[in-house]
Amino acid sequence: MPESFRTQTIANWVSDFADTSAFHALPAPAKEYSGEILPAFLTHACEHRDREPGEIEEIDIKHAMLDGVGALALPGSVRAVAPDLCAALMAELQGQGRLADGDSLGRYVRALRAAYDERTADSAKTVRNPGERIGRNAPCPCGSGKKFKNCCMR
Repeated sequence: MPESFRTQTIANWVSDFADTSAFHALPAPAKEYSGEILPAFLTHACEHRDREPGEIEEIDIKHAMLDGVGALALPGSVRAVAPDLCAALMAELQGQGRLADGDSLGRYVRALRAAYDERTADSAKTVRNPGERIGRNAPCPCGSGKKFKNCCMR
């Protein structure tokens, strides 16, 4: 499928979903960021195994949720509702006849919540070096007897 056609299909599906009652029942943060989350979700799902939007399966959904949506820079309140947003889209796509097993894929998205939360929590943690800093004038840790600045610092 040509990339532009796939992109247009995804944009149409997301736009149509925004006009449904399922979309309007979602929390405000989900609706506000849906234009960023849902296209990224569907695009990653399609690209994972080079599928058309109507042919995506669980393995594509897993990749899209953990690597696609999980990699987006979203506020914490939006991250918390992203799985519900994607699950609602999957169910609605089945209701519209665009995705054969959308309900089960929506349940799978919700089942991925723990892995998604873990993945997004890991990306937000600050990594710190637990060791002590070595001063320029401190003895070199290699044991040469020289100052660090005259030995291993270079």
